[in-house]
Amino acid sequence: MPLLVFLAALALFLPLSGHIPITDPVEANYALTAKEMLMSGDWLSPSIYGQYWFDKPAMIYWLIAASYAVFGVGEFAARFPAALFSAAGVGFACWFAVRLYGSRQAGLLAAVVLGTSLEFWVIARMVITDAVLFFFTSVSLASFYLGLKGEGRGWFIPAYAAAGLSVLTKGPVGLVMPALVVFVHLILARRWELFKRLRIFSGAAIFLVVAAPWYLAMYVAHGRDFVDTFLGLHNYLRATVSEHPQDNVFYYYLILFPVSLLPWTGVFLRTLWTGRKRPHFAFLAVWIGVFIAFYTLMATKYLTYVFPALFPAALLVARELDEMQAQRPRALLWLSLPAVLLLAAFAAGGAWLPAAAWWPLQLTAVAGAAAVLWLGYRGEAFFQPLAAGAAVVVVSLLMIYQVLIPMAAARSAKEAAAVLPAKGAVVGAVGDYHTSAVFYSGYAIPRLVETVTPPASVWAGKYTMPAETTAAFAARTAGLSEVYLLVGRGGEAMPGYTKIASFPRIAVYKKESGR
Repeated sequence: MPLLVFLAALALFLPLSGHIPITDPVEANYALTAKEMLMSGDWLSPSIYGQYWFDKPAMIYWLIAASYAVFGVGEFAARFPAALFSAAGVGFACWFAVRLYGSRQAGLLAAVVLGTSLEFWVIARMVITDAVLFFFTSVSLASFYLGLKGEGRGWFIPAYAAAGLSVLTKGPVGLVMPALVVFVHLILARRWELFKRLRIFSGAAIFLVVAAPWYLAMYVAHGRDFVDTFLGLHNYLRATVSEHPQDNVFYYYLILFPVSLLPWTGVFLRTLWTGRKRPHFAFLAVWIGVFIAFYTLMATKYLTYVFPALFPAALLVARELDEMQAQRPRALLWLSLPAVLLLAAFAAGGAWLPAAAWWPLQLTAVAGAAAVLWLGYRGEAFFQPLAAGAAVVVVSLLMIYQVLIPMAAARSAKEAAAVLPAKGAVVGAVGDYHTSAVFYSGYAIPRLVETVTPPASVWAGKYTMPAETTAAFAARTAGLSEVYLLVGRGGEAMPGYTKIASFPRIAVYKKESGR
């Protein structure tokens, strides 16, 4: 069954992936870095704009670059790894739920809950690291738990190996988070004797065999610069200095996590009370709690940081739904109300769509809400979750087609890049910089400024786009006719240029003849 679930999830996550433009700023960084890796043939050192880029380890770039090599450089290939690992995560949740609960029905429910959770189906289509990290973290912690339960020492091999792959995907948190969850669980359970089962020394050897070679090779190749930038700027600094101070509030994830779990939030809240004495509850609850607590303490908050906590939440919800089979229909309100609210929100979003486009979304959302309510009224505790999941699947595909694709197009320079000649032009950028323009056009595009001075911000090292003074750019392009400016928000075209195309966040200007 897990294999069938994996294939079904992949069939859900792949459609329309090739139609979503690469967005700025985050997706374009990953997509362009992987493109440069493939074109340069340097599979060790990630680079962007022709210079080394130490933002993330190489795993995500390897996966996207390999996808480019198979499918060609484009949106589908860039998004394929996220879809693949998301589907693998859903299949693994099904397998692990069956393993824990001894119920194929619980396994199916776990897959439905995880695959249709709000944040999960969105991230399954994004060019970022989180779907890959989610899978490796889930495998690591699930394997640790099986090993600690006495199901065989062999489970610690995938536990430590998956932690190594997590570190190759995201950095130190790939090891820190599984270690914290395991240690906190053992301490709270007061099972001190289980620390001996962890086989830390042999496990460390497995971990190092997987994770160390790339890090050592990078240190040999780049020395202190790699350590200071990767560990200092992109890890330590983010933990201690808020990149987005307005989000650095203690309740950030307390609000975000329940929202990310919709439409299953109500059942999750119910199981936190009713499921406390069930087997495996303690470990799964610690898994969730450690992620939320750890990232709450970090200065920088991101929407995706507690994303791996959706895995244990899906298992808890699946068990609760399985237990609800024998309960009275009113218990199903814990699913009915959040599901109806989510579908109603999707339907209400149609108000911002073109008049000719909103009705399929609204009709599907209303029909889905009606089915969920009717099955809840009838007490169909097995079919109601399936109906909620099916409604989310259909509505999510409509949302992607009618909302996400237009939104992505507005946050991408794809259309602007299409205005530029295929080759032979010189292009500069003014105002907000669009990395996706470099990805789509293939041009080296400097950001034009009055003077090139080092930025004072502590986050300056994150922004590595090339810069050039307007005077130097004007001198370099004197006498040339095929010269273009991409003018983003906050920018103003240089004298002697005429606007030839305009898009929501960017305009294209061309140098006037004879200038």
